[in-house]
Amino acid sequence: MHSILQTQEMKTRRSHYSTSLAQSQGIIQECLTLFELWEEGQTANMLLESARQLGSLQTDSERRLRNIVTEGFGSRFLRPPHLEAAPEVRRVLLHSQSPKLIREIILLYALRQHGIFFDFMTELYWTTIRSAGNQILSEDVDSLIDKGVIEGKLARKWSPSVVERVVSYVLGMGRDFELLSPSRRGRADIHSWHPHENTLLYLAYDLHFLGLSDDQVINAEEWTAFGLSRPDVILYLQRFESESHLVLQDSGSLCRIEWSHHTRNALTHVLI
Repeated sequence: MHSILQTQEMKTRRSHYSTSLAQSQGIIQECLTLFELWEEGQTANMLLESARQLGSLQTDSERRLRNIVTEGFGSRFLRPPHLEAAPEVRRVLLHSQSPKLIREIILLYALRQHGIFFDFMTELYWTTIRSAGNQILSEDVDSLIDKGVIEGKLARKWSPSVVERVVSYVLGMGRDFELLSPSRRGRADIHSWHPHENTLLYLAYDLHFLGLSDDQVINAEEWTAFGLSRPDVILYLQRFESESHLVLQDSGSLCRIEWSHHTRNALTHVLI
């Protein structure tokens, strides 16, 4: 039986934990504003200068502006291997009529950038939902960080005050993406959520365009952050086949996919 967490030859996300959530969190509207400003070929530092000159983000400090543009937006969208997708991501986000799809595409790239938030989704959020829970506690995220220390996901152990701040950042990001209610007394209510079908179509094709084999696409760990197991992924791919987006041949141990859309631009026309 294949594991949904099978190692991928190409690293599509960062697994280490850092405090960088403090510098950006969800920044959904800010990402849209920056994609309106961004031009293909611009680096994060070039975009920062443009945002500074135009006053696009109306931040209260130079540090906050730099954090949003370089540590938030730039680290998610303007770094390998995801830089090549940025022009089409821009078109999808700025032209889609679905706020849910827009939010979830930004969520995907945030999950790829922040290892601790990825693990929050796979080890706390979906696990709690499957066990019929309706709240996540600050202590749960604290325990997740302790587990990360044991697994070597932190460069060094954080002080209690840093742990407390990171816990608040993780819960804050969950709130930004409408996965959680605002935390009160260390408790955050879970909002029931299922990903947009076009988000999953985008993810499948994005993994393909990144160079993963068909088996690696199906077993990619990003699916778990959207609450899907391998059988779930197969069901969605079969649905996409019925909509003529691909042709799937799955034997249970090996799979082959014939992809109908041959460029990112062709996929964009489907999504918007």
